Amino acid sequence: MAVLEHKITFEPPKYVTFKPIPEEQTKDVIISNTYNQAVMFKMKTTRPGVFKMKPVFFSLQPNQKKAIKLHYVGCPEGVKPNLKDRFSVIMAIVPKDAPPDWDVEKVWEDQKMQVELADSVKRRVLRIHYEGYEVPVDAPEKSAKSKKKKKGGSKESIDEKKIEREKMAAAVAANALAQAAGQPQPFPHIQPIVYIVYQGLPPKEDGVEAK
Repeated sequence: MAVLEHKITFEPPKYVTFKPIPEEQTKDVIISNTYNQAVMFKMKTTRPGVFKMKPVFFSLQPNQKKAIKLHYVGCPEGVKPNLKDRFSVIMAIVPKDAPPDWDVEKVWEDQKMQVELADSVKRRVLRIHYEGYEVPVDAPEKSAKSKKKKKGGSKESIDEKKIEREKMAAAVAANALAQAAGQPQPFPHIQPIVYIVYQGLPPKEDGVEAK
């Protein structure tokens, strides 16, 4: 269902701009469905007490568009706006077995519909830009390959470390053999690893404290 994400368009496409002032403001976002099936939507926000959406639940037939009202209560004097504020648009293809007089909100909440909805549910983020602050940008997604390298490292780097350890062990062994034979060490720059074992304080004797 990756196609669905590209068939639902937003205007503005990535963010809406508000002024961080103690004044109520309203902006419109136009959502269009260019997909070949009906799509249902649910609007969400990071701060429901500060932002309101109207409507919250709605659906769009193919080639249909709708204006959504985004309401902002304003920013109090002396308070810095939360630059992580955003709207989220949850979307899914309308279930085939939805009743003729179906209600979008009820379908979203209907557990019987959840299995069918799960196959097509997608989410788009509409970020909030406050005038006077930098335009918000999405963090670049990390590829599965880079995540794998970060977690365990590449096979090549692991093999190189293993070879390096084997070389070090061989050099230490060669130095030990040369020293035992009274000959100069072939790898004088390689020093053997010395382990110090801590055995604790000596046992106390009667009438004498260990210092």
